[in-house]
Amino acid sequence: MLVWKGKWLEKPEATLSIDEPGLLYGGVPYETLRTYQHRLFAGKYHYDRLTVSAKYLGMEIPMNYEQFHQIILEGLKQFDSDVSIRVLLLPRGKISAFSYQLDFCELVVYMDQLKVSPIPGKVKVKLSKIRKIDPAATPADLKAVGRTDILLAKATKGDAYDVLMLGSKGQLCEGTFTNVFIVKGNHVVTPSLDSGILPGITRKNVIGLCHSLSINIEERWVEPSELYGADEVFLTHTSRGIVPVDELDGWKMFSKSLGEFLSQRFEEYINSVEENWI
Repeated sequence: MLVWKGKWLEKPEATLSIDEPGLLYGGVPYETLRTYQHRLFAGKYHYDRLTVSAKYLGMEIPMNYEQFHQIILEGLKQFDSDVSIRVLLLPRGKISAFSYQLDFCELVVYMDQLKVSPIPGKVKVKLSKIRKIDPAATPADLKAVGRTDILLAKATKGDAYDVLMLGSKGQLCEGTFTNVFIVKGNHVVTPSLDSGILPGITRKNVIGLCHSLSINIEERWVEPSELYGADEVFLTHTSRGIVPVDELDGWKMFSKSLGEFLSQRFEEYINSVEENWI
């Protein structure tokens, strides 16, 4: 593993103080990136999304995208395989239980070999009893370490690949680290951004892939009952791309034909989209 804190460090060289404000009081925006064939995927999209999260907390990324991109590229040179990347913004200032006076933030980058092993057995998901925090309380596009709704839902995951969460009005939202798509007949539906979801970057590319293949796809509010009436369900996230689902709540079984087809076409599609490789 490599860690960037103003310079590249090997894992044993990197330390975290017990007085780290982000550890004691939270408020740490983050993004998770990866490479495909040793090329950084959707770096600008991730940078822009991190900018949004930072702004909610009064932060500003301490460099422009070109500088950020160059740091990532320097780290990638030290790997001979695809890489998983996690970027954090650590708050700096007078931060305590009584005050939040932010002076600046520190960018930290963790890099390690991307490990995507086959999923053993069936891909199972469950509908969580934990609701997503209403966007009026915590914006859905604030991607920060330690979101309580995500942590509480993830704690109930058990042997499921992920748990799917509903919003405050009962609408289907997303998983704890995934976006969700349902298939009925020849029609694909995914919760719209105004449902209260994170604007997933793999999700965005899957929507584009469907359009490129003339597959009917709709973004809208989705009722949870539509999950149980679906022919297929598949998930999307950075590390694996598209993950077709076998089973919901231990009894509802799905076909995986369209999900598997899209999964096979995904990498070819993202390679064709210039904006993914800026």
